[in-house]
Amino acid sequence: MKISIFTLIFSMLFQWISAQERLSGLVVNPGVKNSHFNQQKLKSTQQVMTLPFFDDFSDTDGFFPKESHWTDNYVFINNDYSVNPPTVGVATFDAIDNFGGIYGQASPFPFGADTLTSVEIRLDTIFTTTTPRKINISDSLYFSFYYQPQGLGNTPAAGDSLVLEFLSPDEGRIVIIPADTVVTGTDTLYYPADTIVYETWITVWSSSGQTLSSFYNIGNKWFQQVLIHVKDSARFYKPDFRFRFRNYASLADATLPDWQSNGDQWNVDYIYLNIDRSANDQTHPDVAFASKAPNMLSRYTSMPYDQYRKQFVTEMAKNINLNITNLGAISYNASYRYEVTDKANRLIHTYSGGNYFVPPYATNGYVTEPKFANPPVDFQYPINETEPVFFTITHILNTEANLGRRSNDTIQYRQIFSNYLAYDDGTAEAGYGITPSGAEVAYRFKINQNDSLYGVNMFFNQTLSQGNIHSFYLNVWNDYFGEPGDLVYSRFGYQPVIEDSLNKFFYYELDSAIFLEPGRFPGLTFYVGWTQVNDNVLNMGYDKNNNASSNILFRTTNAWNTSLYNGALMIRPVIGQENPLSLPEKSTINEFTIYPNPARGSKVKIKTKFSTSINSNYSVFISTADGRVIYESPLSDEMDINNLPNGLYFIQLRNNNLNLGVEKLIINR
Repeated sequence: MKISIFTLIFSMLFQWISAQERLSGLVVNPGVKNSHFNQQKLKSTQQVMTLPFFDDFSDTDGFFPKESHWTDNYVFINNDYSVNPPTVGVATFDAIDNFGGIYGQASPFPFGADTLTSVEIRLDTIFTTTTPRKINISDSLYFSFYYQPQGLGNTPAAGDSLVLEFLSPDEGRIVIIPADTVVTGTDTLYYPADTIVYETWITVWSSSGQTLSSFYNIGNKWFQQVLIHVKDSARFYKPDFRFRFRNYASLADATLPDWQSNGDQWNVDYIYLNIDRSANDQTHPDVAFASKAPNMLSRYTSMPYDQYRKQFVTEMAKNINLNITNLGAISYNASYRYEVTDKANRLIHTYSGGNYFVPPYATNGYVTEPKFANPPVDFQYPINETEPVFFTITHILNTEANLGRRSNDTIQYRQIFSNYLAYDDGTAEAGYGITPSGAEVAYRFKINQNDSLYGVNMFFNQTLSQGNIHSFYLNVWNDYFGEPGDLVYSRFGYQPVIEDSLNKFFYYELDSAIFLEPGRFPGLTFYVGWTQVNDNVLNMGYDKNNNASSNILFRTTNAWNTSLYNGALMIRPVIGQENPLSLPEKSTINEFTIYPNPARGSKVKIKTKFSTSINSNYSVFISTADGRVIYESPLSDEMDINNLPNGLYFIQLRNNNLNLGVEKLIINR
């Protein structure tokens, strides 16, 4: 009887505490918002593909499905939203449109949301032989893919669904669309010339929404593979065959405007269409990475270089975790290594895990061999570098698996040392909030030497109708036996600011710098956070791929509680220098802007906040995502980018004495 009463009390207490902390989906994906700008479909330059068709989304540059395979930009290509994917990179479907915001037709009832539409595929002819020939039913043409509901995102409701459709090009109503017509809706199409359209999309597969746990319990798999025999030659064996995935989503309860946000995520991976397959074709001779490259620091994902140098040995992790998979039916011999290079691309360290016969994932799961799955971090980042400071870690697999799918054999991580402390990776998979009025959140940080706190970078998610834009107290506490102690700083009037850029944090400046020293901050430990003034949650960005929950504390009365959710708040204290000369992930204050961004043409404009008469004193530097400087010239109002391929770049303006900041430029033609 005592056990039953204790269990009941504990259950009630747990429910009471968890009711104060809440996680929500995202109403805006900031990466998509800055990248998925509406693109023309049915491009005249689009190539028609021949068999085989394959994409595992591992070699996509940025957030876009690659144009060689897909005609639209609605889904989000990422390494953040899936749980235990077949290989690195997935396509995520949700309720966010190609501008990064909730669809205009969104409602609490299922509505058509994202699509992923293939280019035209020659299903009439086989070109793999010396003499092209017609495809026949006897060629055993199969379509396969892996899918997963929810992942690390929000659960698709039971009434929502993921649908696969095949285009029957010669069926349906004939439509003549005049030149220069734009058709808007769930899809936005541009027709540059008079176009005859015969479009009938046939649903060939669908799945209803469910939780990831229910999905796993049914098949004991995190991703389920689907195989479809394409045998209706009259409908589909055409020279302009296409297929598309669509999801139908619904919004949360409209009575909670501070929570009503994105949801209904689905992840799709490893899409394969080819002949000479069968219903038993469940395996693929492919040894690959199945997770993004990990951080090699022990506590933070980023920190000031001076703080790192003070305790550079203990700041390094002992080991890292990698997910390596073999999708084949037999073991394959593979080798693994990682390489560390500095900002000048000089090799500073190499680790070799040797060779190992990787067993099939179907029977053994991800690799457990320590030298592959948990390699040691047997080095330290050098401590004699000059600003800016960053290093690139490249992980490489070599394997005898013979499909030739090599893009998933290499992954990279870029370690940046900047002017902030961070537990997160810069991407929000959810939103964090607390209620009721008067509730407080405190985030613990510990530094290695005396420093100054100038402000806080914070990332807030956008919610429908900006339901989370409410003023709050920004607080700084010192430490008292592992909990927030004295309130060192507190000022009311700060509000969530939603930046219109790529995962951009907003810089909240303190009234004056706070000197962090042991006398005032025991153990050089401090906390930053906020106090609510109403019941509406603020929807702070929440990273589910890194776990700093032991450093997240909250209280609604007098007692502090440790967070019940695994993840990291997107709060970054700015210390050391308010505006350092290092290369941050995103400058908090820039003296220039670049437009259009994303760039679609051959030139971009540079607008500075100072007089153009001194432009000649400055130079423009363009760096790739891995830190290589590929362009340098005197500053002018216009910059030629015609020779730069699609991708992400860092633009920096500086002279010998002053750095005007760094802007990210996305080129997407």
